[in-house]
Amino acid sequence: MAAEHIETEHLGETSQYRYRMPQPIPSYLFGIAVGNLAFEELGPHTGVYAEPEIIEAAAWEFAENEQTLIEAEKLFGPYLWDRYDVLILPPSFPYGGMENPRLTFLTPTCILGDRSRANLVSHELAHAWTGN
Repeated sequence: MAAEHIETEHLGETSQYRYRMPQPIPSYLFGIAVGNLAFEELGPHTGVYAEPEIIEAAAWEFAENEQTLIEAEKLFGPYLWDRYDVLILPPSFPYGGMENPRLTFLTPTCILGDRSRANLVSHELAHAWTGN
């Protein structure tokens, strides 16, 4: 998740969720996604969010994200955002990916069943060190 989940307060038929962003970010990098999402932990610092129908395929496709993060740190230095998660958006998302601190939005067209689009994650992750 791009921000740390602090608490959930159930208020009858609704719920209120509170999050905290541990690092300051520029407003143009703020991203929010709301929907029926499942989460699969990929490693101590990585995970994937996707619709429940595709979460298993997404987790398999991006299972190497933790190692990608480790290799990126060897090249560029410590990753300062604590977590690096990816969110697979609906098919209407018009771009390959969009980097946000701690969370990258990805098109579902990158789930091909052969991990061939892992380079997209590497590209988006590199923005954590190089900016836009």
